[in-house]
Amino acid sequence: MRQIVGLLLFGWRYRLKVTGLDNLPKTGPVLLLGNHISWIDFALIQWATPRTIRFVVHDDYYRKPIFNWILRGVGAVSIRPENSRNAMQNIINLLNDDCVVGIFPEGHISTTGELSDLKRGFEKILAECKDNVVVVPFAINDMWGSFFSKAPKLIKNKNKKKFNLRRSVNVNIGKPLTSETNRNAVKSSIGKLLF
Repeated sequence: MRQIVGLLLFGWRYRLKVTGLDNLPKTGPVLLLGNHISWIDFALIQWATPRTIRFVVHDDYYRKPIFNWILRGVGAVSIRPENSRNAMQNIINLLNDDCVVGIFPEGHISTTGELSDLKRGFEKILAECKDNVVVVPFAINDMWGSFFSKAPKLIKNKNKKKFNLRRSVNVNIGKPLTSETNRNAVKSSIGKLLF
């Protein structure tokens, strides 16, 4: 159902190509970790995958009226870094209930188009979850310079000149990692999926 909604909302503008979908387990707890390149990354990765993803979203975005009804509708978990204990417990509970949880571990949308260092919150979550959580890295390619990115106007204007009715977006899903993984290994895995 969520894939149909993604197609209806974004299919007219984006042509989605997904590779590595078989790396996403069909059942069991999964922590999806990927790059954050645009405002609609959560919608693109949900559109690309058959399982329902519960996203972790910064409270500032969660409270924005334009996003709030969508984020509540998809069961997003709101988090405020300075008071994250309750949200982290909610995430742990979701993973212990065999859900798929999506986190953008950079902690912000890229302003350079490059992958930033990852925050350590997901390591704390994994340390408190059951051992069978599978960590799956992913990368969203081709959204830098789009309307929904934080690219400078100069880059966005350059992209307008090359306007295509349907922009191709590639979502690469990487090989699973164990729950004992760390920030360096995850960043390396995501980096290999970017092009």
